[in-house]
Amino acid sequence: MNIKDRLFTKQKLTQSLTQFAIHHLYPLLDKTPQQAGKPFPQPYPMVPYIDSKRIGWTHYGVMIPDLAPPHRFFSIMSIIGAPGALAFDTDHALVSTPRRNATLVSGTAATHPNLFRSYAIDRDCDMQADGSLIRFGQDLTISGSYPHYQVSARYAGFELDIDIHTTDKVTWFVKTPIYDHLSLLSTYRGFLTWQGQRQAISGLCTFEYAASISPYLLNDKPLPDALKIPLDFFTYHIINLDDQTQILFNKTQVNGVTAMSQAYLRSLDAYNQNYQAEFEVLTYQSQLAVAADGVTMQLPKTFTWKVYDQDQIILTIHGEMDTAFTYGLGSGYVGGYAYTGQRNDQPISGRGYIEYIDRR
Repeated sequence: MNIKDRLFTKQKLTQSLTQFAIHHLYPLLDKTPQQAGKPFPQPYPMVPYIDSKRIGWTHYGVMIPDLAPPHRFFSIMSIIGAPGALAFDTDHALVSTPRRNATLVSGTAATHPNLFRSYAIDRDCDMQADGSLIRFGQDLTISGSYPHYQVSARYAGFELDIDIHTTDKVTWFVKTPIYDHLSLLSTYRGFLTWQGQRQAISGLCTFEYAASISPYLLNDKPLPDALKIPLDFFTYHIINLDDQTQILFNKTQVNGVTAMSQAYLRSLDAYNQNYQAEFEVLTYQSQLAVAADGVTMQLPKTFTWKVYDQDQIILTIHGEMDTAFTYGLGSGYVGGYAYTGQRNDQPISGRGYIEYIDRR
């Protein structure tokens, strides 16, 4: 057997093991079905766990998909610690050990290419153990406790100050004994200042949190890519269908095997519902994106996603990127797009927010 055949055989074996783990082992841990239609449980600790011996990384996120031009969207995507996953580790940006490092991508279409930064937690950040204050250098602060938070951002001539009210309408992407990842439908109100012009903003947003084990709990040193969790594709979308209703979409692949491809519908007066969904890139950007560590990536230009109830399509989204992709979602990118489509046979249009990583 030549080297090419050996590599092919090894790839097929690892994919078979991945399929077995996703389809047979993960369902034994998965607690998300039991949460369907239920409110966000209280108390639930959304804390940074920076000194935990059990939790190796956490995530805080705030996303607004539909700001007016020139901003179009606003994003906070932070990772405190490191997941030990191919798609989300950024070893080239470490300024401390993986567990004592934090990364942040934040901004709007107008602030591109800012802001992606890496912080030494002990030197640059303030992470209160109860989660009441999460500060990344002088750039961004999230303060408060459920259900009321404040976000303050200052960078690149951009200022944002908003109050966020998180509802009990929760979406659980993952809920297991070793990894939780959730999104709360939220409303926001406040002010955005850009190039000296201040404007009032308000609407629907998301407030997101995750906490998980990590291989860096055992050895707080960077891992070679071959030893990382082979999470190699991830895309996540947020659309406000109206001033009360929000839909999310997530597709995740591990070692080329689809682990999740679902849409999540919730509104101010209705709890989360999960639906099967499909995603397809129709055309790609004309130039490859090249990150600071030399990793290249094909990024989408146009794409579609469809949502199914049983076998019937209930929502179709046709998206076209109209902002630059900003680096820093792990090894991937965030951006905004315009969309047209149909919901229950009625035409819809608006704006969407996208996260995209392709390490296949």
